Amino acid sequence: MNNIFKILYGISPAEIQQTVVIMPFDIPKVAGQLGILHMTNGKLFACGQGHGFTLIRSGMSAGFVGDCVLRLKDTPCTKILFLGTCGLIERKPGLDIGTVITPGPIHAFESFSEIITGTLKTPMLVHTDMSFVKGKVPIAGCISFASIHEESKHTHTFRQLGADVVEMECSAFFLAAKHIGRISSALLVISDIVGDENICFKLSDNNKKSLANGVSQACKTIKDICKR
Repeated sequence: MNNIFKILYGISPAEIQQTVVIMPFDIPKVAGQLGILHMTNGKLFACGQGHGFTLIRSGMSAGFVGDCVLRLKDTPCTKILFLGTCGLIERKPGLDIGTVITPGPIHAFESFSEIITGTLKTPMLVHTDMSFVKGKVPIAGCISFASIHEESKHTHTFRQLGADVVEMECSAFFLAAKHIGRISSALLVISDIVGDENICFKLSDNNKKSLANGVSQACKTIKDICKR
């Protein structure tokens, strides 16, 4: 089992610290701002050691994030923090590019097949844990949706469900953490506006600055949490 873990993660289970930060992809400058100088690559995941935490790059999608969490069961990890980005369904006071949020209850649409065939079922409602980020950032209603390409076609449904943001992995993250008995929280940086390609792919200088500030705030929050 230990050999399999090291093959997949690049480090042994014993090297995992009590606090783990999971990031689905390389958010620019995050590793550096967290004080991590080197990431060790495994077959599926990559790990780096920070002061008081292990950072794991899991890969995008609910499946990769969920599997990454499940294998932490037999490690020293006791709490897990997810760091990712999300799309804003519509601008509103307090929510814009660069805002850092934590998701409230999440409506999960994790099946790409149901999305693409128009056979979406009633979403599962996933309750989140805000135990170690509560009060640090605003709470936003969240959708976990399996297709970035298709999400703009479903904004009416998202609004009806009371959602503010949409992303891909948080529902799987929280369910997997609960399955292995670990406390968990999430920080999401708003990086785009759903359906606005100018925002998604051609950020203005002001939006780039706002996004960079949001990433810095998220990193500072993580370091503050890991000092406790």
